[in-house]
Amino acid sequence: MSGRQRIDAWAVKRGGLLRGALLALLWAAGPATTLGPVLAAAAGQGTPAGFTALFNGRDLSGWQGLVGGPPERAKLSPEELRSRQQQADETMRAHWKVVDGVIVFDGAGDSLCTQREFEDFELIVDWQIGAQGDSGIYLRGCPQVQIWDNPEGSGGLWNNKKFAARPLIVADRPVGEWNRFRIRMVGERVTVYLNDLLVTDDVPLENYWERDKPVYARGPIELQSHKTPLKFRNIFIRELPRKPPPPAPVLKRGDRVAVVGDSITEQKQYSRFIEDYLLACVPQLELSCVQLGWSGERAPGFAERLEHDLLPLKPTVVTTCYGMNDGSYRAYEPAIGATYAKALRDIVTRLRQAGVTVVVGAPGAVDLDTFRRPDLPADVYNANLAQLRDLARERAWEESQPFANAHDHLMVAMRKAKPVLGPAYHVCGGDGIHPAPNGHLVMAYAFLKALGLDGEIGTVTVDLAAGGTTATATDGHNVLSAAAGAVELESTRYPFCFYGEPNSPTATRSILPFVPFNADLNRLTLVVRNLPTPAATVTWGETRRFTREQLEAGVNLAAEFLDNPFSEPFRQLDELVARKQAFETALVKECFASFRRIRSLAPDDPAVEEAIATLRTKLLAAQERWQADARAAVKPVRHTLVIQPAE
Repeated sequence: MSGRQRIDAWAVKRGGLLRGALLALLWAAGPATTLGPVLAAAAGQGTPAGFTALFNGRDLSGWQGLVGGPPERAKLSPEELRSRQQQADETMRAHWKVVDGVIVFDGAGDSLCTQREFEDFELIVDWQIGAQGDSGIYLRGCPQVQIWDNPEGSGGLWNNKKFAARPLIVADRPVGEWNRFRIRMVGERVTVYLNDLLVTDDVPLENYWERDKPVYARGPIELQSHKTPLKFRNIFIRELPRKPPPPAPVLKRGDRVAVVGDSITEQKQYSRFIEDYLLACVPQLELSCVQLGWSGERAPGFAERLEHDLLPLKPTVVTTCYGMNDGSYRAYEPAIGATYAKALRDIVTRLRQAGVTVVVGAPGAVDLDTFRRPDLPADVYNANLAQLRDLARERAWEESQPFANAHDHLMVAMRKAKPVLGPAYHVCGGDGIHPAPNGHLVMAYAFLKALGLDGEIGTVTVDLAAGGTTATATDGHNVLSAAAGAVELESTRYPFCFYGEPNSPTATRSILPFVPFNADLNRLTLVVRNLPTPAATVTWGETRRFTREQLEAGVNLAAEFLDNPFSEPFRQLDELVARKQAFETALVKECFASFRRIRSLAPDDPAVEEAIATLRTKLLAAQERWQADARAAVKPVRHTLVIQPAE
């Protein structure tokens, strides 16, 4: 039986609506703007479009010495500040020089900072550091975007305690070579590219000086002195008008999420993973989901069918993922960006007017090894897609909507996985374009993060004090019994589950070491207190050994036990969601599209409109039945954790 026949069979089983109703209807009708130049900016190429130079290449005009931290400066009187500034400037001039168009720091003295203060901005800066060097870029006077010669890599927000501090990938060039930061700060959130690789993704910068306060709304940019020689050049800034932040929370109880995109969406994999997560991991939100992927589509094509195909489904949240086809499979040209930006603006504007929250997605990426076109190297097309990524981010920012950075997370996962698993391990598909389940999990990660999900699936706390066993659990998990180190629970919230071989692109498990899915989105935590021995074994489907310190800090069961009591129920849910989304593909591509053709045959015919309305109502009711079945598939799971003390 073909894939099309299977879809038809499912449709007939659900009430015979698709084919028969369409034929009945036919009978009844009778004859009746861009950030692109930023990536290209380099030494000697001048100021990127839209930016201004913070360093003129000749002297330190516009820069000054550092006077303490922001709280210290705020306490100084105007006279004290002027005096301290004069002293700081004298020290600065002794140690910071301009040599051949480069700011050179000798490793003594204090930091160099801008005389001006900034709010939201995008910053470009080239830097060079020596062996064992250490420095950073302070944003609005707060440390810092890290620069150093360290295996951890540069570009992280190293002084963060609560939010992510380390970079996603080590992107530093060898010591002594020039590196380029591209830093975007909007509100308290910071995104950092190092040598065109994403290393920090929209992470809040914490207030190092006053931990109980948010980061300052405005402040200078500082080049940090950490007592090692440094060099800086090509420092440019683009100030961004202050915009309201995206809605928080993005998802509200009862929301209906529509996943829209091209053939990568029509593969029904990342859309499936999104729906699996929304149904199983956050069932308390009572969300529903529908996918509207269309093979070969570009953003202008979706703009044309938005009214007919999407709005009748009454979404409250829409995710978009366009750009792969919009890039036209050639090197980037301004006309490509202009067409894409215009269509995105149209889509987002119309959806916002309809009261819909729009998660604007970046395009995906092409695989560095399996994308084989003799006239188009993978790096060239990925550079094109990166331009479209920037346009998508810009549109999201303009409308204060969330942005899902699928492109960069695929690129980072690729750069991390291939050195370990080999070039044949594709992240963006065997054809270089359409990912297998591994790449789709990365895409789902990007969209789920953009949807504002915090990743807390639940916490089970077990106390072994005085030889007894007591246990508590957070919402979604109910302790049924606890005795002799065994805790029986019933859970209505599932962790996300993974399957397959550890080195196969067709397996979601294989990509886990290279994407922070479990750390950011999938935390079902076991905490054990008063363990009487240095370690313990934990049995939960599998058996693993952990130290007392690990168990006291909390062990993420979802990450440590890939085969667990939720694996089979989650698999069954995923299979049902796959069938549901196949129905939705037929619903949109065969039925809704036919409605448009029928209207063209019988324009302004009331009988035709009435027939279409009747059929649409019946089809939408069928989709709701699929949705109800999928939600009902998330049944409570009983499971047991066994903690056995061990030496």
